[in-house]
Amino acid sequence: MKIYSIMLCKNEADIIGPVLEDATRWSDKIFVFDNGSQDDTWNIVNRLAEKYPGQIVPFAQDGRPYRIGLRALVFNEVKHEMTQDDWWCIRMDADEFYIDNPKDFISQVPKKYKQVSKASFDYVLCHEDLKEFHFEGNFEADKDKIRYYKPQTWAETRFVRHSERLAWNIDQKKPQPCGMTFPGQIRVKHYQFRSPQQMEQRYKVRQESRKNGCGSFHHENGTSWQDYLQKREGLFFDAQDGKLPTQGNRNKVRRMHQELVKGLLTLFNYYG
Repeated sequence: MKIYSIMLCKNEADIIGPVLEDATRWSDKIFVFDNGSQDDTWNIVNRLAEKYPGQIVPFAQDGRPYRIGLRALVFNEVKHEMTQDDWWCIRMDADEFYIDNPKDFISQVPKKYKQVSKASFDYVLCHEDLKEFHFEGNFEADKDKIRYYKPQTWAETRFVRHSERLAWNIDQKKPQPCGMTFPGQIRVKHYQFRSPQQMEQRYKVRQESRKNGCGSFHHENGTSWQDYLQKREGLFFDAQDGKLPTQGNRNKVRRMHQELVKGLLTLFNYYG
């Protein structure tokens, strides 16, 4: 079994290096599609490609308007290398670290399941953090200051089992048809907010994408990056002892009526 990962990134120079290095533990190939970075992101990717030749692959740098389906360009280029024993990490985000080793986790997933979703522990910056700490704007220097996360996790598809039937159109969020979702979720630490510098840049990039017609950030309703700062009250604290309590998911990726239909189709080997 091998895992091919697809990363779509833009202006993630403060964190992309540690994320890629961490992912080399479990991903056989990581294809990086840079969506027009204006910082050092692409240079970091290329330096790491020299350190991990054949494992980290700088796929393309292309500044066209953002859309989730851009990952399909990578999928369609390299899918001929995959077999039915293999998996795709269809969305490796440049700000996520896997708590559970995906190779170990996925190897235990029964063959009837074709998708695995994440349980994302979403870390935030708080007003109190900015009063207590100075942030360098570099994740490795700042990560020990980022200790608070939302009580409920976020579920989202991350892994898809390969099949000859899979097809991915650039207008789709993921390849289809992908079958039943495994009930268990793989745990991820998600650092979407890392420093005032990064938050301001993130806000500008997403506002620009919305102006260009991107429909992916309709939930981004703040009027400035400061609107995304939280208060510690009501959040959970990561004591870095390996224990991460939660109050469960705040959304669902498995809908029972859909899973029942997919279960019937699985019996007839529809998904391969």
